[in-house]
Amino acid sequence: METQTKKKKNHLPFRLNILFIAVFLLFSILILRLGVLQIVNGEEKRQESEAIKKEEAKKEAPRGKILDRYQRVVVDNKPYFTLTYTKTSSTKPEDTYWVAKWLSQHIKVDSKKIPERDKKDFFIVKNGVAELLKERLTVAEIKKLNNEKEYKLLVERITKEDLHTLTKKDLEILAIKREMDAGYAYSASPVKKNLTDREISIISENLNQLPGIDIMPDADRTYPFGDSLKTIFGRVKQMPKEQQEYFGAMNYDLTDQVGVSGLEAQYQETLRGTKERSIFLTNPKTGKTLGEPKVIPGKRGKDLVLTIDMDLQEKMEKILEEEIRKGRADRGNEMMRSAYIVMMNPKTGEVYSIAGKKMDKNGSFVNDSYGALFDAYEMGSAVKGATVLTGLHKGVIHPGEYIYDAPLKFGSLTKKSHANMGSINDLTALKRSSNVYMYNIVMRLGKFSYSSKSFYGDNRYLGFDVMRYYFSQFGLGVKTGIDFPNESTGYNGGYTDQLGNMIDMGIGQFDTYTPIQMVQYVSTIANGGYRVQPRLVKEIREPQTENHLEGKLVKRFEPNVLNELDMDKSYIERVQEGFWEVYHSPGGTATTYFGNNPKYHNPAGKTGTAQVKKYDSNGNFIADKDNLTLVGYAPFDDPEIAYAIIVPDASPYSGTQAVNKHIGQRALETYWGLKEKTKNTEENND
Repeated sequence: METQTKKKKNHLPFRLNILFIAVFLLFSILILRLGVLQIVNGEEKRQESEAIKKEEAKKEAPRGKILDRYQRVVVDNKPYFTLTYTKTSSTKPEDTYWVAKWLSQHIKVDSKKIPERDKKDFFIVKNGVAELLKERLTVAEIKKLNNEKEYKLLVERITKEDLHTLTKKDLEILAIKREMDAGYAYSASPVKKNLTDREISIISENLNQLPGIDIMPDADRTYPFGDSLKTIFGRVKQMPKEQQEYFGAMNYDLTDQVGVSGLEAQYQETLRGTKERSIFLTNPKTGKTLGEPKVIPGKRGKDLVLTIDMDLQEKMEKILEEEIRKGRADRGNEMMRSAYIVMMNPKTGEVYSIAGKKMDKNGSFVNDSYGALFDAYEMGSAVKGATVLTGLHKGVIHPGEYIYDAPLKFGSLTKKSHANMGSINDLTALKRSSNVYMYNIVMRLGKFSYSSKSFYGDNRYLGFDVMRYYFSQFGLGVKTGIDFPNESTGYNGGYTDQLGNMIDMGIGQFDTYTPIQMVQYVSTIANGGYRVQPRLVKEIREPQTENHLEGKLVKRFEPNVLNELDMDKSYIERVQEGFWEVYHSPGGTATTYFGNNPKYHNPAGKTGTAQVKKYDSNGNFIADKDNLTLVGYAPFDDPEIAYAIIVPDASPYSGTQAVNKHIGQRALETYWGLKEKTKNTEENND
């Protein structure tokens, strides 16, 4: 028993010794680890603990594409590679100088038009700030001034002779350095676009020796259909100075590319890509980065799907060119140099084609689709549908009322129609385009008595006000609401004491309107009284996939009714009937060209001719000219296409005034032909 007790006592100290040794080893390892952290990694960990500041670098992402209604790409991105430089908050001018010097040996940049101030800064960096301060400033000046004022004074004392010492090579280095210095800290600033294969190869091999330098994929806008609709698509360029405050508030960088006109500007936020972001931890004292950045991938911008049919668009542009050339061959048509057509679905507002052509002094054509939204003209008798509807609604005429069409005399002024038509009703007035019938409507609206040649109302300008109010319900004289920046509203002639101006407004020869306003006007009549917002963009989609399948639908723009005519439906139907007679009934001003030809699918509408006087830049009278117009829609009983055509500055001679009708004929024929072709293609694909 005693022996067993002794054995137990001997085992106890041994176990305690093992425990003590284990504890000692653990403490030794802990102390060693603390020593490594403090001695070996102490500085790094200290900086990391102080790295309370985050910096973010961004890389531009490609813009979204623009496609037509059938998914054909009309605005694309042409890829290339760009040399970029990303500086940090601790980067010094000397750092960028040496990188720029190396790059100047391997890339070519434009070294012209460098500002003098930049040359002075470069001269200082090249020759050393400290050395030049001692050389150009006195000891007293250095003691008196702070660093900023020292440098400013030093810049002032760099002479033109100093700058002449800069060599061609120096200027090449400076041109590169300027681009490197232009960006913000931690944001990639483009130094040179469209790098050659040789430049990419050399720079790539030396990236480890070029801090901040990188080669990034980039893209320029390309247009597979050439100049067609280019003025509608708009331009993209580096953010203009006048817009920096606006875009800055939306978290843009000053070096960002933005849409500055057209659809590129209208849908900037949609087309804009999501930038790749790199998050850096930095030491606020040294400005140095710690560790690798966290990278958040970017994404290409969303795609726009237009309402435009590019097949129809291109054909309309060709038709305009051909008809202008034919028209100019007629006597006195040497001033006819442009024409416009807008084709739109009158029920949805989808614009299928918006074409404009203008001939330059050399006889070549340029695309001017933009003019269909911004150029306003006196549209002549094409607006008479609005005049008759206003008269019916205000009760100054009633359906079927007869008025005698004969010349009206106001002192020495005579106002008449193109022919004396005798007793005619509202339908005949539209069909044969009676001016006198419209004059009587306007005089009644303005409370003017023709028999006594005097106003019997309190407001001698009442006729202007009434017409402009009701015309605006059709979209005349107001913005159509089209999804495009800064559309024109035309010219409001204001008020005059000349009665002739007021009654001329009723026949479209006072205020001016744009082609897009005219197509909205005729669409409002065609669809039964609903003013629908015109649209150029149909859908927004996620980017197309690699196999060119359409991206996921983000948003589809539904038809938007801006207002409904405050007029009886029977009155609208009455004017619709008059418009049908214009195109089909004997004596109709368009019957000769359209008649009952089935290939046009039973159109209706109104012709117009506005007499205008042309003056030179000095205000000298040149000639009397006509604006030829045509508005219409088809089919009459269920319209799916509406159109407005304007051909300015035609000759007033008889026989030269059919250009607008010829364009209308070919436009309808082309539309229905393409529709049939599309239908057959879809059936074959099924």
